[in-house]
Amino acid sequence: MTFVENLLDMNEYTFEMVPGLVGRIAELLESIDSKLDKVNVAPIPTDDTPELMNVKDLGRYLPSHPAPSTVYGWVNDNTIPYYKQGKTLMFKKSEIDRWLLRTRVKDNTELMEEAQRYCATHPLGGRRR
Repeated sequence: MTFVENLLDMNEYTFEMVPGLVGRIAELLESIDSKLDKVNVAPIPTDDTPELMNVKDLGRYLPSHPAPSTVYGWVNDNTIPYYKQGKTLMFKKSEIDRWLLRTRVKDNTELMEEAQRYCATHPLGGRRR
């Protein structure tokens, strides 16, 4: 049983044991802190700090890794959200993530449900011209 597991059973400790326990807890915290210092963790970007990508970065970020000419085609067709400053194209990561979710293809069950809803609300034999 580890020290931490033993520590959870508070009924076994007396007041006289508290200084030793505090010292042991401090040692454990120092050990954890030194291990965390060795871990190289990149900060998680938030919407408050927009992460802008250029065409090359966007190509690396997207799962399909499109060629720059494909990205320029999307921009030309206004298919993808983008910013333009002079001749430089920039793409905001959070907007690209939302764009990827919007372009999801429905499965057969979803298509069938949508078709049934449409047929229920748009009966045949409406007014003819």
